[in-house]
Amino acid sequence: MALDVRQEDQVKGLVERTVKEMGRLDVMVNNAGASFRAKVEDISANGWNTVVGINLNGTFFGCKWAGKQMMDQPAGGSIINISSIAGVYGSTMMSHYGASKAAVINFTRALGMAWGRKGVRVNCIAPGPVETEGYLGVLTKQDPAAAKKAYDTVASRVGMGRWGKVEEIAYPCIFLASAASSFMTGETIVIDGGAAPQLGDG
Repeated sequence: MALDVRQEDQVKGLVERTVKEMGRLDVMVNNAGASFRAKVEDISANGWNTVVGINLNGTFFGCKWAGKQMMDQPAGGSIINISSIAGVYGSTMMSHYGASKAAVINFTRALGMAWGRKGVRVNCIAPGPVETEGYLGVLTKQDPAAAKKAYDTVASRVGMGRWGKVEEIAYPCIFLASAASSFMTGETIVIDGGAAPQLGDG
């Protein structure tokens, strides 16, 4: 079901449809994200608001409506928000992205405390550089030599010497969605391969 996470009515509709078709909502992963590289002084109000609208407002709407449903059902549920190491360390070339992702971490902590006794756990994952289709797609549009240099430069800053794979973020999501993490809420797990702080600028 495709939707715009910036539109609250669409996010609400997603939750309602899930409950109608499946009977309940056990897990919500707020993973929609967007960004572009620019110096702070070159970011327009529209550019800032667009990134914040997707990354932060979208997470807010997802948590709000998933949380309402989960608090109303006997089994509760687990919400997983996806932040970024840019939200942990900051990012000079993606300050709008870093600020929105830092807010997601803070919001996660607040909800973990607010909903902990209501059967709803809310946790967060802050990935480092990951080989997503979107990011690799951006690289492939560049000159091949420049794209390889950019890819290798990022990898060289990671303790493990490589980018992460999508499944290396998905597996921790499974952990947070399951009873294996039943005493965790409000927490943020950084999964960055031992990345250096300057990777927040990636």
